[in-house]
Amino acid sequence: MPNQLHHVVMRSHAAGTFIRFLTDVVGMDIQGAFHVPGEVLQATLGWPPSDGAEVTMLGGGDAGLIEVLDVPAHLREVAPEGLAALSFLTDDYRSVQDRARTMTDDVTVLFGDVPGVDLFFCTMGGVPMEFMGSYDADVENGPTAPSQG
Repeated sequence: MPNQLHHVVMRSHAAGTFIRFLTDVVGMDIQGAFHVPGEVLQATLGWPPSDGAEVTMLGGGDAGLIEVLDVPAHLREVAPEGLAALSFLTDDYRSVQDRARTMTDDVTVLFGDVPGVDLFFCTMGGVPMEFMGSYDADVENGPTAPSQG
């Protein structure tokens, strides 16, 4: 079962200001920043083809994080500011994926061929939902960035 909300993915048209608010006002720490390829954003969030976007992960620990997705200027009409996705950790990845398939027909497995990564997306209530069973960047040939939302 998903046992905790891992992070919230937020689209921002002024990511620098939003990140500064989260650090200076809220008191969150920056955990890392990375580039998300356009193909991933297209498959998970329904964006049109693009070069991708920059992401900054803020917070601490294994839950309660905020992922700020810096929407490129030319995509702002199709990707408005606000909630982009919710990400959950699950200790029963296969069972959760099977149950999700009974409720929605848009289950998309990402990185299915990457060792150390169990990650799928689906949409419920108009909100993309990410489920992570594992994400180990240290596994041989594994990813080089944290979760992509």
